[in-house]
Amino acid sequence: MAHIRISRTVALSALLLASACGDSEDTIAVRTCEVALTYAPQQSLVAPVYVTGEWNGFASERLKMEDRGDGVFTLRLEGLEPRDYGYRFVVGKEEMLDPQNPYSRWVRAEEYSRLTVPDCRQPLLALRAFSVTPEGRLDVAVDYVDGVDEEGPDQGKVSLTLDGEPRPDAFDASSGRLQLRVEGLALGKHHVKVVAMDAAGRAAEPLYLPFWVEAEPFRWEAGLMYFAFTDRFRNARADNDGPVADVDPIANYMGGDFAGITEKIEDGYFDALGVKTLWISPVDQNPEGRFVGTGGKYYAGYHGYWPSKPRETQHRFGSIDELRALTHAAHQHGIRVIADLVLNHVHQEHPYWVNHREDGWFNTAASCVCGTADCDWEVKRLTCKFTDYLPDYDWRSSGMVDQFIADTLWWLEAADFDGFRMDAVKHMEQVAGRTLRGRLRDITAMTGTQFYLVGETFVGTDGRSQIARYIGPRELDGQFDFPLYWPVREAFADGQGLERVDQAVRENEVFYAPGTLNSPFLGNHDVARFMSQASGQLQGEGSDPFGAGRPPSTVTDAAAFEKAKYAFTFLLTQPGVPLVYYGDEVGLPGAGDPDNRRLMRFGGELTDLERQLLAHVQTLGRTRLAHPALQSGARHTLRIEKDLYIFQRSLPDGQGAIVAINRGDVERPLVVELLGGLAASTATYEDVFSERTLQLAGTETVMVVAPRSVAVYVPRTE
Repeated sequence: MAHIRISRTVALSALLLASACGDSEDTIAVRTCEVALTYAPQQSLVAPVYVTGEWNGFASERLKMEDRGDGVFTLRLEGLEPRDYGYRFVVGKEEMLDPQNPYSRWVRAEEYSRLTVPDCRQPLLALRAFSVTPEGRLDVAVDYVDGVDEEGPDQGKVSLTLDGEPRPDAFDASSGRLQLRVEGLALGKHHVKVVAMDAAGRAAEPLYLPFWVEAEPFRWEAGLMYFAFTDRFRNARADNDGPVADVDPIANYMGGDFAGITEKIEDGYFDALGVKTLWISPVDQNPEGRFVGTGGKYYAGYHGYWPSKPRETQHRFGSIDELRALTHAAHQHGIRVIADLVLNHVHQEHPYWVNHREDGWFNTAASCVCGTADCDWEVKRLTCKFTDYLPDYDWRSSGMVDQFIADTLWWLEAADFDGFRMDAVKHMEQVAGRTLRGRLRDITAMTGTQFYLVGETFVGTDGRSQIARYIGPRELDGQFDFPLYWPVREAFADGQGLERVDQAVRENEVFYAPGTLNSPFLGNHDVARFMSQASGQLQGEGSDPFGAGRPPSTVTDAAAFEKAKYAFTFLLTQPGVPLVYYGDEVGLPGAGDPDNRRLMRFGGELTDLERQLLAHVQTLGRTRLAHPALQSGARHTLRIEKDLYIFQRSLPDGQGAIVAINRGDVERPLVVELLGGLAASTATYEDVFSERTLQLAGTETVMVVAPRSVAVYVPRTE
């Protein structure tokens, strides 16, 4: 283990305490200029430990770290100019990045750990105490720490706000302490913001402290994740509509907006589905014109993946106030909101391309269009651009990293987001995810608030290693589970054997590290709709998203809806954070992009078959939300055949669930051998669909699975 001790605003208050001094509790502390590196190896070392650093041009004469006597090595650095430096530890003959420092810096095409030496004249804000109880009691203490010039605080520029409301009595100018104690905060999300400036006009880095008042700690896997594709979900405001001229309606704006999503939050649509995480499209402004995309067709920026301005919402989606209203409404329902984050590229109209194309922010000379001759999607994944009008970022540029992480954190606060879906992960250096996770982890260390980072790495069935590369405590919580997706579609939509799905699940269980929160799914915005595949609509001209033969507006094949019920029963009882792509819950049809992004339909617009599928998905989502075993319980296969799949989820306390899928035409009486936490249980379980009961009896548990049916057995409530 290792950490950096430097005099700057960081999350860990212990580090802040080490970087300031004062005569007493009644005087304002003054920061020090100490910069220290610490290396704590996981096992005892005999060899000396050195540091090589940019401060002396990585000179051959490396600096030796001192052993404190407890196996931890330290090095104090003095007289360094305030700026960023790259460094590595040297143990024996091996150079290594600092294993505890999430931040890195590229120097001469090589990656080093990043040390930021601050300007010690700048004041800082040190968090001394933070606690919040389920009953809504908040206790916060923050110290203003003066810079070395001891200019003192500008009292008119030091403030603490709670949910945007100033608390003028919080600041004690004599001690520099800002303190707030509040009782009875309402359930939901809140935030404290602290800002300060000294008398010389130097600003401290603000403290943003978001937190939740909740009866129980939140877990991402407790409920479903829902992707509400903003432009295609619901149109609540006609005045912000505006399709682009001379673009096919299928690739144009259809009017969906933030207000439309907010309406469906408030009317309980997501609650009825058991949704606890809402993913929305990228929120940045996109260009106004039309641009050539897939197949030589013209497209508008309705999707949000062509950012053209920073820190400005797509005006057709709504204002920042309307976006904030969306997240506020979600938080009132206990739902987290994550935004799609485009960090790989910008549109050519973006000011960063206009102003920084010569500053090393972009892959210019090395960039080619992905998928063209001599520009393989994998070989050139870090430097190729998706198309000519989307310049590709070079994440080895520290200036670019700083700007985009600052923009992302601005959105986190301005929109009150709870995490991000990172687009095109494999096309960026890992410094992208690691730096963002490091900054979010700073906030988590202060408040305990957790943020979800889920990535999109489009791979095939053999892509687990590519996905896992980016997952871990220092980067992503998980990724969308493409290696599971392909067997799921082939088994449930095409009717192939269920054994392949079970094999994919088992491979996941032994491959990913404990704590991984991947997201299994039936469909997303890049692939043809599940229902159109299940009903055979994608044959011939049906697969052309712009063609006259593309799938009709509704699916009328009852067998296809039956396949969807089987698939959703599997999906929504799996480990991780299952995703519902908008419209899949009602069987929305569509060929590939952009036909898979049709306008959502609700209520009276649905057919009987669509309403029945929606009710099925709602039951599954609410069942998952009500039963922790379906959220985080161990999974064991009890029976697997071509058309029969039975598995259990169980907790150590004996609580569990049993899931049965029978695609066959005959009833199946079976004896199953329960495992794990269910093996010793004699409880009575009940199917959430049929209300049939199941008496648990360990290795002699007898169950009868009806033909062409699904069952989810959970403990019966008296």
